[in-house]
Amino acid sequence: MTKTIFSTIALMALLIFSYLFTKKQTEFNPFTLSLNTSKGVVNLNELKKDKLTLMYFGFLTCPDVCPTTLSTVGAAFKDMTPAELAKINFLFIDLDPERDSLDRLKEYAGYFHPMITSVSMPLKDLDPFTRYFGIVFMKVPLKNSKMGYTIDHSTGILVLSPEGKILPHIEHGTNKTVMLAILRKLLAEIK
Repeated sequence: MTKTIFSTIALMALLIFSYLFTKKQTEFNPFTLSLNTSKGVVNLNELKKDKLTLMYFGFLTCPDVCPTTLSTVGAAFKDMTPAELAKINFLFIDLDPERDSLDRLKEYAGYFHPMITSVSMPLKDLDPFTRYFGIVFMKVPLKNSKMGYTIDHSTGILVLSPEGKILPHIEHGTNKTVMLAILRKLLAEIK
């Protein structure tokens, strides 16, 4: 009998916690969250008007995935017309706010293309923001490294329509030619 009562109480506590956590998640609106960017404070609602918004989540000390993706994006952007670029936002959203400053993020992103806007936010906002968009990241300790840790993270480029609808993402490893074709197709669909 005691086990049944304890099990019932534990189940009820779990259900209450799940309800409160889910309610908190549904109340979070990433589109109205103030984003601290290299171009000033904005929110996604302001950015996405009449534009495709591409979001890539990474960090400065990423050894390979982030620079590879940003390099490909920069190369694709160099082949686009000014009219095409005017219809795109690209946000490089930092997953390591403990180490990365907005100034360093801006400098880093600028190496790849001036259109890449760096975004930094505190972990208290970053966790629900990434969860909302289905982005996964995790701090991983490194033994025998001065860095101390790295960040494992989702590697695709998230794509939002001007209405804020999440479109199929662009896979990591997509080459410049294919990325350019995907972007031009998406731009043609939002006219």
